[in-house]
Amino acid sequence: MLISVDVPKTGTAFSGLLQQHFGERLLLDYADRPLAEYSAWRRWSARVQRVTAFDASAYDCIHGHFLADKYDFLGSATRHVAWLRDPAQRVASHYHLWRRVPDLRNADCRRLVERNLSLEEFAALPRMRNVATRFFAGKRPRDFFFIGLAEEAESSIARFHRLTGIGAQGLPAENADPSDALARELSPVLRARIEALNRADRALYDEAANLLGR
Repeated sequence: MLISVDVPKTGTAFSGLLQQHFGERLLLDYADRPLAEYSAWRRWSARVQRVTAFDASAYDCIHGHFLADKYDFLGSATRHVAWLRDPAQRVASHYHLWRRVPDLRNADCRRLVERNLSLEEFAALPRMRNVATRFFAGKRPRDFFFIGLAEEAESSIARFHRLTGIGAQGLPAENADPSDALARELSPVLRARIEALNRADRALYDEAANLLGR
């Protein structure tokens, strides 16, 4: 079974690809909301429910916003996959997305809207720092069956196809996200400040890139 950890704003149409391939055999799991308040309680509750009632035979792939160790109880039958993105651009894209389409269930998003936070102020919020590292939940890139890099989406999905037979036509077409275009316009000074707030994510990304021979 593929366990696909969807790190927010890694900038690909991977979810659409999985939905096209697996159909009803895909479980979309977005209930934990790891970036929101009380996520630890939701994570614990979901883990108890999965262990006691989860029917693994009903699915071939699970994809969503959850921490990478959530389905470890399924044992060696699982293969983890994830995408990573340049950490500063990931934070900036997340910021611009919430400016454009607020998720008012999230306390940090409400702070962003109510206080009109700058990108640097948003990046300094504790839950917005080192998001990818948190989603990896102690796992390293070498623990994953597949790691894609958003900056190398075409070659990454070609590698995914070689490994799984999925994605022969590449990633599904999707409308350009204005948040991604804005994220690429970081000044060197602001990029450096965001990088300093996300050192663990920078190390994680560099580790993955080195593992892939970049």
